[in-house]
Amino acid sequence: MDTFLIEHLADLAKRAQARNIFTFSGFLSPDEQAKLLEKKRELSPFTLFGGTIGTERNMARFGSVQALGYEESFPIVCVKIEPVNPRFAEKLTHRDYLGSIMGLGIERSGVGDIIARQTEAYLFCTEKMAPFLTENLTKIRNTDVKLTVCDTVPEGSLYETRPVRLTLSSLRIDCAASAAVRLSRSRIAELMKDKKVFLNSAVCEKPDALLAPGDTFSVRGFGKFRLVEVTGQSKKGKLVTQLEEYI
Repeated sequence: MDTFLIEHLADLAKRAQARNIFTFSGFLSPDEQAKLLEKKRELSPFTLFGGTIGTERNMARFGSVQALGYEESFPIVCVKIEPVNPRFAEKLTHRDYLGSIMGLGIERSGVGDIIARQTEAYLFCTEKMAPFLTENLTKIRNTDVKLTVCDTVPEGSLYETRPVRLTLSSLRIDCAASAAVRLSRSRIAELMKDKKVFLNSAVCEKPDALLAPGDTFSVRGFGKFRLVEVTGQSKKGKLVTQLEEYI
């Protein structure tokens, strides 16, 4: 994270506290969020959200409902991207969507996660960015597309996942990550030191951090998972868990 962004986020935090209002950052990358979380004690309270559960790119909202006495939603909208003529549509990838969006001269902070499906995609962006995108993003590669702002985020997970069943000795993140990506716990510890293990989008450097149902964790370059539930115990007393792997 460069010095300018650090100063910008600190300014947003001060403004929220001084004026008793919520302030919002643009979409932050996982690395930027990690740096922000390192300074959590120095800043006014903030929360991270990207439009739905499981997003990697998130906005920071400075201020709290408890302190301010009111609620304000994140200025995030979900936009559906689909081919004008599905019959002649190409199979588009995340890279295709992102490349076309960045080709419009948009700053990356204005766009959150892009979730590519078989014949469509969902994009999270700022409220201010949505009209520009719907008017100007008309073609991706050789496919003509149309964009529609969703009234609400579509029900269910937008991300493609597959179920994973793991038997764990504990809910420590090093234990779960080791089993999920098939690496030794010592190797997971090394990756933690290199800031490549994330818990709920934040860098995790504590091998003994405990997971709870609903938590997401990832090992950069190896995969991302969400703990769904603990379903029981094995005959040897280990925990039987159900996870989702993002694919």
